[in-house]
Amino acid sequence: MRVPLITLLLTATLAHAEDLAPAQFKQQLEAQHGLVLDVRTPGEVARGKLPGASVIDFNAPKFEQRVSLIARDKPVFVYCAKGGRSAQAAALMTKLGFTRVYNLSGGIGAWSAAGLPLENATAPVSSGEGLTPEAFDALIKKEKRVLVDFQTQWCTPCQKMGPIVDALKGVKVIKVDLDASEALAAREKVQGVPVFVLYADGKERARLSGEQTREALEALVKK
Repeated sequence: MRVPLITLLLTATLAHAEDLAPAQFKQQLEAQHGLVLDVRTPGEVARGKLPGASVIDFNAPKFEQRVSLIARDKPVFVYCAKGGRSAQAAALMTKLGFTRVYNLSGGIGAWSAAGLPLENATAPVSSGEGLTPEAFDALIKKEKRVLVDFQTQWCTPCQKMGPIVDALKGVKVIKVDLDASEALAAREKVQGVPVFVLYADGKERARLSGEQTREALEALVKK
């Protein structure tokens, strides 16, 4: 459902990003179970990142477009190398309507100095070629029932869901890379990646947004 412009403006006026020291950042992350967002370059990320972090380069041309795929009503924990880029990213996200944004003061450098854990970066999941809306329509009409997994390569929850989606039985599964399918993402109003949509006879029947359990997806495909 489209959010009224006046609501977005009011939210942007009232909301602001909160700077947190590493210990506070970790505490709030554990309490709220939000999305961790690394806005550094691929080269920086290759040297290690916060556990479970999704990655979108702040300097990439489509940064704003990509963060717009994240659910705005869930907490987002942003960091970079020293806190500068992440502060800018956090400020932009509040203007876009994100209601709870936290910036890691001192960045990953401060996090490491505090003795907090890092993980090695892994290669992003391949989600296939892009689809135009017309090609997508033709594809989903070929099957009686289709589960579409809308995802991105930078989204860690999308990667985590991969094995669960691959193990689903009794339904055709199509994986769509939203970065390569921008027009389709806009038309289908995809937000909160990953997004799982069940289509029957070419029409949407049900959808779930965000990381899901196996049981939730199994229930979705039975609708």
